[in-house]
Amino acid sequence: MTTIAVLLHEWDDTFDANPYLLKPMLGQWEKRGFRVVTLRGTHSRPPAELLIPHIDLTVTPPDYAAMYAGYPCVLNRRVLDISKSSFSANLLNRDDAYDGPVIVKTDGNYGGLPERRLARRGRKSLAARLIRPLTKLADKFRSGLRWRDLEHLTPDQYPVFESLAQVPPEVFDNPSLVVEKFLAERDGAAYCLRYYGFLGDRETSLRFLSHNPIAKGANIYHVEECPVPEELRELRRRLGFDFGKFDYVLRDGRAVLFDVNRTPSSTVLRRFGLYDAVTRHLAGGIDALLAD
Repeated sequence: MTTIAVLLHEWDDTFDANPYLLKPMLGQWEKRGFRVVTLRGTHSRPPAELLIPHIDLTVTPPDYAAMYAGYPCVLNRRVLDISKSSFSANLLNRDDAYDGPVIVKTDGNYGGLPERRLARRGRKSLAARLIRPLTKLADKFRSGLRWRDLEHLTPDQYPVFESLAQVPPEVFDNPSLVVEKFLAERDGAAYCLRYYGFLGDRETSLRFLSHNPIAKGANIYHVEECPVPEELRELRRRLGFDFGKFDYVLRDGRAVLFDVNRTPSSTVLRRFGLYDAVTRHLAGGIDALLAD
């Protein structure tokens, strides 16, 4: 019997409650006869044909990455850092010659919130500072919020500035933040965001429409299938991704990558009735992975 081991962070007590895309696929693999075991932390290292690290952090802790050597097949073995600074081709420094709109994000994945969540559960002092949901961020930040101290932002409310010159200087002094070119894709009055999901040799590609310049989850009102740009497949190979999701747009016919995620959610798929079809399709990618 083929055993699949899912490795979680020892402080992660929300895996069962969160709508991770991996979860329905685990059930489908069990129905096919695979044995699925869950590992919490690095204390136990049972044998398995496939290890799936599901560490919902931007950077994989070294002791977790060290476990990979003991397994013949590891999902995303080389994907240890998904910070914006590790892959983004659109980062800006304060003195760059760029005159278009820009957006301020956390270097950490998903607004840096996964780190805060696990830190709270680990009773770390980092979690003592709570950031309330922020609205009208650009105006509020200009009015005196301490940019140099920020470690988390709400992802669907990343502040957009009309120019690089308008970005508060303190942003560039904060290693938790990055500044990117704001490269929106438009379809008439709508803003577009594209979703490239994959597991092994299976993939899905969707285009979402929103009235919000930062198209995310709850503000999306339409979804449709779209082709996968070959350049994204090549980037996926270069970054070492076996499973995950890339968020991107098309600008002048070329893909602009916004985000890479190795622990994607199924929330938006549920909203538009795509959950069952997409998870069944992607789950079939396990065969190619185990055959390698």
